[in-house]
Amino acid sequence: MKRNLFIAVLLLYSFASFAQDAKEILQKSYVKCQSIQNGYYEMTKFMKFMMSKDTVIGTFNCYFKKLHGDSLYSSAFHYHRVYDGKDLGDVFYTGDDFVTLNPTDSSAEIMAKSQWSKEMKLVRHNYDFYEPFTDKMSYPFINDSGHFERTCSFKFIGEEKILGVSCYHCEVNVAPPSHSIQEGIKTLKMEYHYWINKKEMIPIRYSNEVDVFMNGDTLYQFERFVLNKYELNNLKNDSILTLKSIPPYYKLKTYVPFKAPSLLTKGSMAPDWSLFSLKDEKISLNDFKGKVVLIDFFYKSCYPCMLALPKLEALYEKYKEKGLMVVGIDPVDKKEDDMGSFLSKRGVRYTVLLGGKDVSKDYHISGYPTMYLIDKNGKIVYAISGYGTGVEAILENYILQTL
Repeated sequence: MKRNLFIAVLLLYSFASFAQDAKEILQKSYVKCQSIQNGYYEMTKFMKFMMSKDTVIGTFNCYFKKLHGDSLYSSAFHYHRVYDGKDLGDVFYTGDDFVTLNPTDSSAEIMAKSQWSKEMKLVRHNYDFYEPFTDKMSYPFINDSGHFERTCSFKFIGEEKILGVSCYHCEVNVAPPSHSIQEGIKTLKMEYHYWINKKEMIPIRYSNEVDVFMNGDTLYQFERFVLNKYELNNLKNDSILTLKSIPPYYKLKTYVPFKAPSLLTKGSMAPDWSLFSLKDEKISLNDFKGKVVLIDFFYKSCYPCMLALPKLEALYEKYKEKGLMVVGIDPVDKKEDDMGSFLSKRGVRYTVLLGGKDVSKDYHISGYPTMYLIDKNGKIVYAISGYGTGVEAILENYILQTL
């Protein structure tokens, strides 16, 4: 009995020690990364989106130099990006200008921070970095003061070799919030892994995994970043981080905000279309003559689109016997993206059609979801882009007036 008690105490001590070791390792790595002021790295990013079963692979070659006190980015940077074999060109930020280089037409679009800072903030999430090098906080669970958040638990997994380099493997679990982080989304798990070079205390690989529950379905997303090559605190020529790095044969153009086309007007005839259903049936708008038709332009990875699905299904069930047809048009996803199972899990019984990029253009779609209500004669009664609280009540009111 005493022996068993001794073993239990020893195990508890070991687990506590592992947790402490993980925190110490991560803290040392954090301090090391904060000391980095500039450099070059090559990384590969693997990502699976919540609504997709496929993994997207991106490669990035990046020069950077930390900026202290910058309101947009913590570093000036210049990187070249390739996603799934497609060259997307260069993106760079000088501290004053944000520039995207388009290799397809040899053009360079320049956004001046003095004029477009608000717009630049809105697109920051579109760009990927090796964050332990470029981000002020370096790790998502260390706050501005350099302290660990209390909602995290730490575990030392062990020592492993990554790309021939001896590494410490540390796991961090962030306690999910007790409430939905967004309407309709409940986080089940947030888990981070870091593989840290034992000699240099630099993470050469890190990943994050998230499980969420939404619309009756458990969804999984992960990102993994692999550092393939790096040279730090040795940036010999920082002209790569200036406008001088734009190739001389590129055509320069200043940023012009996108102006969304106006939706089709009330009383105009809805353009006809013919698209295929999940059962490979060819269906056209003309098939619904004499019916009131609610068209929802959507796609799987659109969060507000997913919020709208159960509301549209409820409207369909409530008014289908009175002549309402609800039709979902998804111009992004494909049948092989497991669309049948995806819709079944969310209880969607109305007709869903795939394809229709030309149809989207005909209906002036610039954001998702966009919905059109069409009367029995094929004329547009109501149109709205976006989804939020109260939209279904507005739609129901127009449906009642039109039936």
